[in-house]
Amino acid sequence: MRISLVQQAALAAVAALLVHAPAHAQDSRGSAIYKVEFDIHEGSGAAAKIRRYTLLTAGNQKATLRVGSRVPVATGSFQPGTGGTGINPLVNTQYTYLDVGVDIECIVADINGKLTMHGTIDSSSIVEHEAAHGAPPPNPTLGQTKLVLDTSVEPGKPTTVAAIDDPVTGRQFQVQATVTRVN
Repeated sequence: MRISLVQQAALAAVAALLVHAPAHAQDSRGSAIYKVEFDIHEGSGAAAKIRRYTLLTAGNQKATLRVGSRVPVATGSFQPGTGGTGINPLVNTQYTYLDVGVDIECIVADINGKLTMHGTIDSSSIVEHEAAHGAPPPNPTLGQTKLVLDTSVEPGKPTTVAAIDDPVTGRQFQVQATVTRVN
């Protein structure tokens, strides 16, 4: 009985899956699960805002959290013609949408008994402007803070992973991370 090349390739693919399936299943059962809590402090003293974000992640696997809004920004306007009269009170405005909020990605790994964390935190918000009397509101200005973290953490203990004092705006920003193994 002859087997075609397509059948040989299919058998080889099935054999490869069978060889790797038990090892993969064992890795997923034995993988550590971590709870990662980020406390983000914006401002100082009584005026400080504290936001907490919590993710669960398997060891060496990326966890992602995204929360926020889509903000419309006018990018252009045009007034379509009316076929000869030249008068058309309608104006069509085109918009682009900007994502505003918090994006967090992190990976936790146990390397020789020490927990390490790699992550990014991208926090953006709309900066308020006062519109001149009678003028249309200006397009929004976004304030953004982006952090890339590579650090060691002690299990169960809050670790300050970033602290920023912005000299231009006077804004203070601090991030604490707490990593706890849950299994």
